Amino acid sequence: MSGYSFSKVFNPEPGWYSGDFHLHSNASVDGENSTAELVELARDEGLDFLALTDHNTIDGFSDIDENINFTFIPGIEVTLSKGHFNVFGMGGWRPWMEEICVTQKALPLPDKYQEVKDLMGLIAQEGHINSINHPLLHPWEWLFKKTDLSYVHCIELWNDLYWPDNAIANPKTVDLWTGWLNAGVKVVAVGGSDYHYLPKPEKGLPGERLGQPTTYVYAEELSAIGVLDGVRRGRAVVSRGPQINLQANLEGEKFNIGDDIGEQDGEVEFTAKIDKLTEFAHAQLVRNGQIVASEQLGEAEGIVRFRVENDGSSSSWFRLDVLDDEGSALAITNPIFANYQKNENSNLWDGARS
Repeated sequence: MSGYSFSKVFNPEPGWYSGDFHLHSNASVDGENSTAELVELARDEGLDFLALTDHNTIDGFSDIDENINFTFIPGIEVTLSKGHFNVFGMGGWRPWMEEICVTQKALPLPDKYQEVKDLMGLIAQEGHINSINHPLLHPWEWLFKKTDLSYVHCIELWNDLYWPDNAIANPKTVDLWTGWLNAGVKVVAVGGSDYHYLPKPEKGLPGERLGQPTTYVYAEELSAIGVLDGVRRGRAVVSRGPQINLQANLEGEKFNIGDDIGEQDGEVEFTAKIDKLTEFAHAQLVRNGQIVASEQLGEAEGIVRFRVENDGSSSSWFRLDVLDDEGSALAITNPIFANYQKNENSNLWDGARS
């Protein structure tokens, strides 16, 4: 095994850090790059961290140079015939991998688990994060229709912006996630390029690009532990470029992405600082799936403010979407909540799709 430490702190300062939550090294049979090559690609893209998620294997961990100055998040893509999900946070071998790390081909759910919730529940009990990948992308869509979402911490809101079918699948996934939030199912949105290799136009292969999409995470420090703690708290933005810092202010008290305002009544001022814009766009404040305010943006960084009355007796969530001039999303934040009520009766996939 490599001497690389997943607990190492690469920057002790709190802030927004950018990375990619779904990629494959040459430890995957369909991946081409070593971990050292992935780091160079990530640096070229301006990324701060990478989650290594090879198919049913953690062999790539041993390829990480112990002296490399870069944040890797330990992960694995559990690749099953009815769907794929990433697990983040385990730093080495776990007993449940014995039935998973037997082939890199999509395998049936091991016989020892009656339902996928049994496997996900075991992983969750160990303190790791489960994240469903490309849930609506055929033929790799999620087909475990009785999934207990109480064991699902994240959803891959956008997958691989280079894959043509994701032009349809990704917006549908946003609608799916919106429905979950409205149903009282609190799942954090992240993004993943699903990187395997660079584009090969001469062979007609679109390939992928690290950081397309990027996930920005507000972390107390740049480390695997810090980034994953930020994800658990819902402090994440999924983006094709722009970086968004959304805050809510109610009677002088500030709330960040992932926070809950509580039962307070009154006017809430939402302030969004938007950086890394490269084109004209517009921002939309979304409450419970409905647009409640919008504003045009220039092609540089900007600040937008919206004022919305909050009924403290209602369960609400607010997020900010930034769209290009054609109406395609450039960035989507996770919500700020207001007296958000989790619906214990909507924990199953089928029951939370409305």
